[in-house]
Amino acid sequence: MCGFVLAYARTGDRLPDRALLCRMDAAIRHRGPDEHGQKRFDRAVMGHRRLAIIDLSGGQQPMCTPDGKVWIVFNGEIYNFHAVRDELAAAGHPLSTHSDTEVLLHAYLVWGEKCLDRLNGMFAFAIYDEHTQSVFAARDRFGEKPLYVLERNGTLYLASELKALVETGLVEKRLDPVALYNYFANSYVMGPRTIFRGVRRLQPGHWLKTEGANVREQCYWAPPNPTEERADEKAIVEEALDILKDSVRLRLVSDVPVGFFLSGGVDSSAVVALASEASAQRLETFSIGFDEARYDEREYARYVAKKFGTRHHEFLLEPGSVEVIERIAWHTDEPFADSSALPTWYLSRLTRQHVKVTLSGDGGDEMFAGYDSYRGHVLSERLRKLPGFVRSAAAAAVRSMPTSDAKRVACLRLARNIEDAGLDADERFVAKQQVVFRRDYLAGISPYLAPHATAENDRALFSPMFDHVRSPLAGMALWQQTVSLTDDMLVKVDRMSMAHSLEVRAPFLDHRLAELMNRVTFNTKLPQGRQKYLLRKAMEGYFPAEFLRRRKQGFSVPLSYWFKDSLGDYIRQKLLAPDAMVGHVFKREALERIIGEHSRLTRDWSFALWTLLMFETWCSRYQVGPDALAA
Repeated sequence: MCGFVLAYARTGDRLPDRALLCRMDAAIRHRGPDEHGQKRFDRAVMGHRRLAIIDLSGGQQPMCTPDGKVWIVFNGEIYNFHAVRDELAAAGHPLSTHSDTEVLLHAYLVWGEKCLDRLNGMFAFAIYDEHTQSVFAARDRFGEKPLYVLERNGTLYLASELKALVETGLVEKRLDPVALYNYFANSYVMGPRTIFRGVRRLQPGHWLKTEGANVREQCYWAPPNPTEERADEKAIVEEALDILKDSVRLRLVSDVPVGFFLSGGVDSSAVVALASEASAQRLETFSIGFDEARYDEREYARYVAKKFGTRHHEFLLEPGSVEVIERIAWHTDEPFADSSALPTWYLSRLTRQHVKVTLSGDGGDEMFAGYDSYRGHVLSERLRKLPGFVRSAAAAAVRSMPTSDAKRVACLRLARNIEDAGLDADERFVAKQQVVFRRDYLAGISPYLAPHATAENDRALFSPMFDHVRSPLAGMALWQQTVSLTDDMLVKVDRMSMAHSLEVRAPFLDHRLAELMNRVTFNTKLPQGRQKYLLRKAMEGYFPAEFLRRRKQGFSVPLSYWFKDSLGDYIRQKLLAPDAMVGHVFKREALERIIGEHSRLTRDWSFALWTLLMFETWCSRYQVGPDALAA
């Protein structure tokens, strides 16, 4: 796991000098504090920061071929590099190190861009070929590892994080209004856009090639459209379990100690169970919890740790823990409001004190239909059959129920779900993704974003997920595998873990598993709305039924209560300050109303308040002022 930067002069010779290149790669030192390397050519420069995991003594970068003409910088891990290495040796290409970087470099020399089809891993890399004076770069299938792209003055810049490109001084700090609309609706920016105009992300499963002035990008893999062709439950469970066992085995390969994130949920517990079979070492597990019982899963994590004899570690997250939000805003590069970044930050910090690599349960929900949105769709289709006036009356009754704060928040969310049942399936899914401000509401409170908060814009963003699939459920699955996973979940995990120089590996994000599960019917994956049914079946040999069948809890933060009580004054001071950037995007009276309604819990605005707070903090950290909103 590492970070890199590269600049390539497509036309002319405008390349960063040594001082600028050092500033660029120093900005991502946290991704690789172990070693530092740079290389300069006539038409390219590259810098690399290494976190040494595989072949500690022989994997230095930038790395070159024996003739010194083809060079690579690489961030990630190729889990099946031993098998690819054997294939290269059989083809007459023996290698001199035990590094997966050398395997990747020679795989490209032998098979070109087709080498990507052979790789099982998470990666972003760039190769400079002095023979042809060309650059080839690629990103892994699900986008576990980031790659930002900037083109300025005839020069192409690539970097593992946006902050390294900002160091060039060539990034205009002008906000992309569509990206900002994404953020204030969904809580994150959707690729390939970034928050800054003129900078983009290379999309997951894509490669980029440039030789001279020409730049070409192409998709080499995407999750297959759900075809719903298989319903043979027993065979599917067996195949899925075999893939998961092999995926965990591959991800245990390391020359440094490996740990495990353990939330107590089915996904991370399954990884620990399978790893306990595959490893002869005692496992190290790491959990985080809250004082609020509704959000705390530590008892289940402790149960799993005891069952498999792990050495277990815990951290308790409290309201005062938000003191790190400025550091989180810096590391996310762009405005990012998934509140689970906060516990992930602390979990990564705790884990890094003991190990350098950890496995996680990320991707289990996306592969096995684990999100509440699936069950919500089934329930909404039933409610949709009721007359509209009945739904409206039911929502009003639920919203007005006198109850405790904890139950009040749940009632407010239930009322909104009842109201949403009247929407068409695809429109309802769009509304569910807009967890911060829905389009119409956002248009009313933000004059700046109103021109972009349109039905046409939503259709452009969401239609690729629904126009070419068999059912709304298939569209939901595709969205979760290609958008929310990449732009939300994996951004959170990558930035929070790499902020602490910790590598996180996700066995559920093995492309073989996606290729299997996207062929399974939803009646088989989701019988009678039972989420993650097939994974629970696969784990029946490892856990009792009462553990497997409990309801999904999720990795969430009790923001509703924090913002109502202990952090209420903090939020008001930050968002209503005279020089606050949010005041240039939103009407002040709207901000006051949102804060006031949440303090009284007449509406639950916790997601909105966190999103506003993270935007304000990000603007401050990146020195983004009102001029950034100019057309």
